Amino acid sequence: MKKLFVIAVMAIACLTVSAQEAGSFRFGVTGGGNLSTANLEASHSSKFGFHAGLVAEYNIYEYLYINAMAKYSMRGVKDVAFMEYKLEWNPGYVEVPIHVGYRYSASDELKLFADLGPYFAYAVSGKIKANDGSDADLFSDMAAGVLGGDYKRFEFGLGGAVGVEYSGLQLRIGYDFAFTKICDVSNSAKNYNFYFGLAYMF
Repeated sequence: MKKLFVIAVMAIACLTVSAQEAGSFRFGVTGGGNLSTANLEASHSSKFGFHAGLVAEYNIYEYLYINAMAKYSMRGVKDVAFMEYKLEWNPGYVEVPIHVGYRYSASDELKLFADLGPYFAYAVSGKIKANDGSDADLFSDMAAGVLGGDYKRFEFGLGGAVGVEYSGLQLRIGYDFAFTKICDVSNSAKNYNFYFGLAYMF
């Protein structure tokens, strides 16, 4: 966890240095909500969570930019049918999305944007819970027995977002889908996440 966070901070720091030399750069803070799920065979429901972190943005050209974030994101699934129980799990990830985007300036203050790119995530916390009140660490052998394999901490996928910005305040709506599986078994599910949030760029 510490290594991934240090890498994320160093990546943003490097982006800061290069941007100061090559083009306009800015940074900000971001936060919002998640509505996550997975393509499980069993019946289940989406789970609400939150995310918060730092964002850096570098303009390659007037309308083309690179957006990088380092954020903590709570995701998961709930109401998963398992025998006579209903289960839920809530992994917390350190995420580093890196997107390339296009920005349209409607005016000096109003801008529209869209971006796309990969994300890298590492689960640093999580519980699996049953509706009888019992729970276990998501990365324990007990959880592996329920899920059919060890819950994989590392996740890699693709994400995209659209949004609007006014005077440095951004509203962003996006969707991420994982390429990696939840567990290292052939029929394991993959995570999906719809998110919305605000960012203030300095």
